[in-house]
Amino acid sequence: MRSQDAIEAQYREAANALVEKVQKDPYILAAIVGGSFSYAQVWEKSDLDVELIGRDAIRPTQSFFSFVENGVNIHASITPRNAFKQMIESAQQGSFMHSYFSHSTLLFSRDASIEEWYDKNADRNNIGERDKQLQVLSVVAGTLPSLLYAEKQFYVNRDCLTAFLSILDAVDGLARIEVLLNNQIPAREVIQPALEYNPDFFNHVYTALINCEKNESVIQDALDAINGYLDERQFIFQPILDYLEEQKTPRTGTELNADLGRPHGKSEEEPEFNEESLDLVCQWLTWKGIIRQVATPLNLTVKSQIAVEEPAYYYDSILVGASFTRDSIPVGASSTRDPSESVGASSTREDLHTQIHNALNNLTDTLEQDRYILAAVLTNNLAEDNVWEKTAVHITLILRDGTKFRQKEFQLIEDGIPFRVELYTRSDYKKLLDRTLQGSRLHSILAESRVLFSKDSLFAVDGDANFQVGDSACLQVGDRDKQSQLFNAAAGVTAILAKAEKWLYLKHDIDYTFLYLKYAIRELARIEVLRHNETPRRKVIYQALEHNPDFFNAVFIDLIDKPKDEAMLREALERVDQYLEDDLQLLFKPLLDFLEESGEERTITDIGMHFGSRGLAFELACEWLVQKEIIEQFSAPVRLTMDSQVSVEEPSYYYDANNPFL
Repeated sequence: MRSQDAIEAQYREAANALVEKVQKDPYILAAIVGGSFSYAQVWEKSDLDVELIGRDAIRPTQSFFSFVENGVNIHASITPRNAFKQMIESAQQGSFMHSYFSHSTLLFSRDASIEEWYDKNADRNNIGERDKQLQVLSVVAGTLPSLLYAEKQFYVNRDCLTAFLSILDAVDGLARIEVLLNNQIPAREVIQPALEYNPDFFNHVYTALINCEKNESVIQDALDAINGYLDERQFIFQPILDYLEEQKTPRTGTELNADLGRPHGKSEEEPEFNEESLDLVCQWLTWKGIIRQVATPLNLTVKSQIAVEEPAYYYDSILVGASFTRDSIPVGASSTRDPSESVGASSTREDLHTQIHNALNNLTDTLEQDRYILAAVLTNNLAEDNVWEKTAVHITLILRDGTKFRQKEFQLIEDGIPFRVELYTRSDYKKLLDRTLQGSRLHSILAESRVLFSKDSLFAVDGDANFQVGDSACLQVGDRDKQSQLFNAAAGVTAILAKAEKWLYLKHDIDYTFLYLKYAIRELARIEVLRHNETPRRKVIYQALEHNPDFFNAVFIDLIDKPKDEAMLREALERVDQYLEDDLQLLFKPLLDFLEESGEERTITDIGMHFGSRGLAFELACEWLVQKEIIEQFSAPVRLTMDSQVSVEEPSYYYDANNPFL
């Protein structure tokens, strides 16, 4: 392996070479580089992420480019000057966009105003209190689903493995919160700085948890610690609590989303919160007994005469302090409990199952009376062994074409049970079905759904319609969709594997290497299941274990309960790499077939135009196949804009099926 100094020199020379070329293009005003080249360490499998800012009247030949300079792959996008100004100024402090720019480097600029905007908005030490509050709330809203899923898997399914994996997902969000609370802008990997700020907590739920046996006691302890972390930081939810207290009367989820979901300065395309995340936070605060929930009537469409009920929330800080005792907290709201006290007792589970289905039947009867609703589809599993106190029922509603509705998603409540409903017009839902790749996550959800009622022959109750939900045949995957799914999953693994290798070989961080290995295993499990013509489900690792127990036990399951070391993880990563190599003709078949049939070099632009709507991650695949010497990489000139008189180099690829390395 080359020295780290030599690698870093190569990347500096690549960045300088690109700057030298784009500076000659009068339509390019500035260039910014982000990623590990700017704020961390590059290594031999890194790429460069570059943002090019062009004149307002720029006419780029495409929105995204791949370049190659000095043997380094460069991924770049072009943004007009005014669009860049709007993007950087509207980015919430502490958000992903702010984080990206605050950890970037301005390579050059020939426009003083761009430098001014950049210097003002890319300061990683500049985060206002209000922006910090909203960003922390946004992060916790994205973290709660992982926490709740971990709790469900532990308390309901007694599945310590899945609970552990979901806890790690939640810990990443909590680390982001910890960094923000310490007035820092989180980068992509945030657990290391969080460990420095709060070593006791993060060693407990991350380092120690990764390296110990995963039994019920350990998982219970981790869940208690995470809930305790949030309970001790109720101020995280202050924007919601302040809003509700100022209103004096209960406010619906719709009203709360309208006022908090898109803070001042945010565009329609980039709301700070989506409707579901804020609704989930309010539901969580209700379970905790911090706010109260009531029901209020709602019409789902503009002309509906049939009303359903959505939750409204009320908060009084004095009332909470005086009267919200543990006795007033709803069942399931306690942050600590023993699994034996969960709804696992048969009578409690049966009662809850009955309550949920009665609520579902009542809501279904109401929805069926609405003349604008053609069909209702249940999209989650409400079997008796899969429900608990925090179950939310998910329903998709298909509306008549032309029906107007104010928002796409609503949180409803029926007999105390939360419902999440998503609205589609008939034609939009038909398009969704037509473009859903077999084997995708959405296909898995659709295939295991159940029609609650239908007034339209397109949506079957008896399995005779054009779209048959719940039919086992829907779980079979067609060959073309299978190829696309395998290709994207394999390309994703190559990118994850490169990061895992970097954290092992360059940074010598065992725990973070395991974290990336976990992400890679999820995609490998999808590959294994797809290879057997099945649709991957949420617990895809268990499906993969049935088909290939030797491999998945060796690279992951057998590692779970052991203290990790470098030799163990090196062997696992090498096995993962070999798994991809052994089946690369199958995994990357669409790309290899195209290159072989071409019989000549094809640029990355050519490849993108050929695959177009299939949405394949061909850039990642090409880069990995070049590293493996399966395909050869050359370069070809490409112009950045329709008016450019200078060009840069984009990669082009050649494949010889008789390559001796095969």
